[in-house]
Amino acid sequence: MKNKQRFSISRLFRNNKFVLIVSAMIAVSIWVLMSLSNTNESDRVISNIPIQINLSDEAVKNGLEIFSGNDQTASVTVKGNRVTLGSISSDDIVVSAQTASSISTSGTYALSLTTRKANSADNFEIVSTATPSVITVYADYPKEAQFEIENKIKYSVAEDYHADVTLSADEIKVNGPQSEVSKIASVAIEGTIGGEMREDKSSEFDVKLYDSLGSEISNGMIDLSEKTVTVNFSVLPEKEVPIKLAYKNMAKGLNVDSFASISPNKILVSGPSDVLENLEYVSTEAIDFTKLSNKKEKLNLALDLPDKVVNLSENDSISVTLDLRSYRTKTIRVSNDRFIVNGLDASYSYTFSTDELNVVLKGPKSKLDDIKASNITCKIDASDIDGTTGSISLPVRITFDDADSCWAYGDYNVNIIVTKE
Repeated sequence: MKNKQRFSISRLFRNNKFVLIVSAMIAVSIWVLMSLSNTNESDRVISNIPIQINLSDEAVKNGLEIFSGNDQTASVTVKGNRVTLGSISSDDIVVSAQTASSISTSGTYALSLTTRKANSADNFEIVSTATPSVITVYADYPKEAQFEIENKIKYSVAEDYHADVTLSADEIKVNGPQSEVSKIASVAIEGTIGGEMREDKSSEFDVKLYDSLGSEISNGMIDLSEKTVTVNFSVLPEKEVPIKLAYKNMAKGLNVDSFASISPNKILVSGPSDVLENLEYVSTEAIDFTKLSNKKEKLNLALDLPDKVVNLSENDSISVTLDLRSYRTKTIRVSNDRFIVNGLDASYSYTFSTDELNVVLKGPKSKLDDIKASNITCKIDASDIDGTTGSISLPVRITFDDADSCWAYGDYNVNIIVTKE
């Protein structure tokens, strides 16, 4: 019969796993017993408690707001047992500005603070006043204003180059206390771009506020819709080009230089390199000879600039003087056998209800003397009738045979009666 092995406590304690488990259980038991049996009270400082600032309903209704001091925090000392103190946070304590409800107009106010437990049943005691015990706030009515942004950026471009400057925002909205926003007289961006620019560039600049004396305003209570603005420089080459007069309904063989003078006769333009290389001149808007009489007159003509070309000169228009006083006038009666209708569909027929036109001619006397009705053709464009029938008034273009340097003056219309075949 085999001998039974006897249980040995000493052998059990030589087992490392057993010893580790027992030690942990003893340590936890001791900590729990000490914590539960610890009735000694201690103090703890609770920090970062938001301060409540509540204006009266009447003040809020009137639009009064706290613009400064409304984001402050306080700290208080509380007393209780260790377990309770370990679970207390800033949410468990209320710190409020005692006299905030008495604020009824704009101004700076010193407000005393009071403290209380968020839940009166909580098992701790507040044993100190709030720190700080007094805060300063600024109350005012809100105001919004809009300002144009002045561009005060200093820069330079290389010779024969031009920079077209644009801002990411041309205007800005300003919000803040009425008394502070009212001080703003202007809004600007300032700075310097170094070197001479030959290519496009973008830079960002802070928006600055100025009062009526030109002093910068720096106030944390003022909010800007844009705190920075990007300045874009589109840098392009520039070129001086001559100006050429353009005409329509111009007399054949007429020497324009003999009666026309232009000022200025050149302008400075900028644009892409490939466009400027092929740009030999800039034309004016067309001068219509049917509007020119035999007198001296001055016209202001717009310029017909190619796409992507910008006029850098101070003049938006060109002054042209036409001296036609040496020319004469002649009126010729032209019957409808000299009328020609073009563009009318073959399925329509027409008759003239206008028998004749009195055509006024301008030109040199020697040329006018030779012009007869048989030299004149009245061309009528009927291509836009588009199915209309009945009596129709259509414009007429006057042309000449063998009548150099002469033109028809005025506008002419004839009536035709159109019928469907």
